[in-house]
Amino acid sequence: MHRLLLFIAVAGLLVSCGNTSNHSAPQAVVSTEWHPNDKQWYSEPWPEEAVPRRLDNLPVQAVSRTDAEDLIVLDPEQQYQRILGIGASLEHSTVYAIRKNKTQAEQKALLAALIDPVNGIGLNLFRISIGTSDFSDGTYAETSPDNEKGWYSFQDTPESTFSIQRNIELGITDTLQMAIETGNETHNPVKLVASPWSPPRWMRERNDMVQGGTLKPEFYEAYAQYLREFIEAYAAEGIPIHALTLQNERQFEPPAYPGMVLSWQQEQDLLIAVYHNFHNVNQHHGDELNVKLWTLDHNFDYWQQAVTQLDDFLEKGLYHYIDGTAFHHYAGDSSAMASVHQAHPQKDVIFTEGSVWGVGDDNLNRGFQSVIRHFRHWSTAYISWVTMLPQKVDEANQGPYNKLGVVGPTMLIQEKGDSNNWYKTPEYWLTGQFSKFIRRGAVRIGSSPETINHMENVAFQNPDGSVVAIATNPNDTEQTLSFALHDKVWQIIVPANSIATVKW
Repeated sequence: MHRLLLFIAVAGLLVSCGNTSNHSAPQAVVSTEWHPNDKQWYSEPWPEEAVPRRLDNLPVQAVSRTDAEDLIVLDPEQQYQRILGIGASLEHSTVYAIRKNKTQAEQKALLAALIDPVNGIGLNLFRISIGTSDFSDGTYAETSPDNEKGWYSFQDTPESTFSIQRNIELGITDTLQMAIETGNETHNPVKLVASPWSPPRWMRERNDMVQGGTLKPEFYEAYAQYLREFIEAYAAEGIPIHALTLQNERQFEPPAYPGMVLSWQQEQDLLIAVYHNFHNVNQHHGDELNVKLWTLDHNFDYWQQAVTQLDDFLEKGLYHYIDGTAFHHYAGDSSAMASVHQAHPQKDVIFTEGSVWGVGDDNLNRGFQSVIRHFRHWSTAYISWVTMLPQKVDEANQGPYNKLGVVGPTMLIQEKGDSNNWYKTPEYWLTGQFSKFIRRGAVRIGSSPETINHMENVAFQNPDGSVVAIATNPNDTEQTLSFALHDKVWQIIVPANSIATVKW
């Protein structure tokens, strides 16, 4: 009998220890916006110390439910999507800035500031371009492209051999290898999402990567093989690709940089060719490639095309070919992702590109409050676009967004000239309010109401059982918020124009 009582007591203690998030006081941190989207961040940046709050500790007070102000109720039993990751891009312009004037050790330290979840902000999902993008300049490569702006693919002519040599010469593969190493060393494995801005020019109607028309139908299988060779070449360099989007912004053919229009039917035909190639359906392509295939990779306002495409895949018995639909935020509303999810809940919706500054904005898509909406609308990820530029923004940047006032400040900026110094903008810490606390595999949980006094919130439960709630305060005055988790209520005061994160 005594042994039974002892066993029950010990078991109760173990259960109590295993659910510390239910009883112990939570940790809270806060970051504040500072001159968001101001071009002065490139020319005469404010010192780090001028930013009012940078993942600073925030006092938390236990209160009774009757005393709680503006109460948000968290419900771990109410579960939604699982999170793949939070990250940014490692396109060529960013890679150039990371590497400029720095030793290997200095580059690694910079990457740790992005990836390390303890001493950095814990990013773990990075988007890269297959060949050139609008933030790149292939003229920096020893094997310079014919195009004066340096736009390039990995196969210049039908007769030439596929090669990622330019990416090796530009330091792109080396930086990606270091990012993967950093993720492994900090127990925060990095995953990569790859997107093409254009096929090789000879596959297009007008033989050009810029305004070159659509993909010729006779080259669908050749292009699928091209994408296979990219995946295999990167794998040989120790750079595995987690997911592939078939075309960056497939409804946009820009006048000043590579891009291509594909209808949803064309993209569907291409995806079928890619799936057959990657999964060796006809037994003559090679080893099976287990890479996720995502479609659209464009703005919210094309969501109905995405639903139609998924409907058609389902009707044709090809539903398993497609893994998800990717979105950008330059037009339309984030609720589009929820509409796609509601129509096809078996398929992921993924936010793959956008740039935000500050907490709130007149444009619903351009403040960090929009990131909360993306997660509430079922996105499994958040990936920002362009992580770092030099102060001289046209270095290694031949696209149209290479002038002050045209390109917004990136979360990291490289000092001009021969300096190896770099600095952070407030967006670094604002991003960290999410990425440092939401771990891969976290599940979004219930939090209600969604909005109080213009303040929006979202909550997650991490794989280790910890619970994270994130709330924004876009108001010009501090606001009190309370969180109820299980039988406890905790209260914080969120400064004006700030984001607060609470972790149990």
